[in-house]
Amino acid sequence: MTSIENSYVDYLYRELGSLANHLLSIKPGDIILRNTVKLNLFDHEHVVLWHNFLLNIFDPSLTGKPCALILPCSRIKPYRLSPLHRIVDAQIEKHLAHNTIQVYILSEPMLLVPRELDIYYPFANYDYPTYELNDVYREKFVYLLSKVLPKLSYHHYIAAFLPQHHYSILIDALNRCGQCLSIELFKYGKKAFETASFVARHVIERCKTNI
Repeated sequence: MTSIENSYVDYLYRELGSLANHLLSIKPGDIILRNTVKLNLFDHEHVVLWHNFLLNIFDPSLTGKPCALILPCSRIKPYRLSPLHRIVDAQIEKHLAHNTIQVYILSEPMLLVPRELDIYYPFANYDYPTYELNDVYREKFVYLLSKVLPKLSYHHYIAAFLPQHHYSILIDALNRCGQCLSIELFKYGKKAFETASFVARHVIERCKTNI
């Protein structure tokens, strides 16, 4: 296990005791949590638990990686199995950059998820269609994300490759935190998969000049 995984797993056991055994045994890809009118997943107890970890415990220095790339969440879980993530990961592996570039996933309701954790509950086990994010919870997303972003200043260089929906949320969160980070931003184009490959290579080259 990586240091981030150990930190998260230890946290679950401290907070949930033996229940953590059950949660950690849930198969990646099994959708257990679904956003509903009665319970928005931003308010689900296990999601709130994750928010607490991000805000109060998560330490990006545990990654040991000088650069970071923020990608959007995906309908497919774990995220790493989605086509766009596969393209980016392939470039990172091809250029032997897996030890220098930390991948984060921007997600409703998870806020920000280090790639190392995307095989764990609840990140690998939820469904939250972007069209279900109403104004109230979008504001909550932006507010909480703005509290997490300053932590990423550990990384010397940060880039984000996002569709319009997540792009606008990141922009609003950056404005909310007073432009607390310098992030090179890339929007999806019409050919997102081709753009993903280009962005990954660009980030790898930029990272080389920032370490």
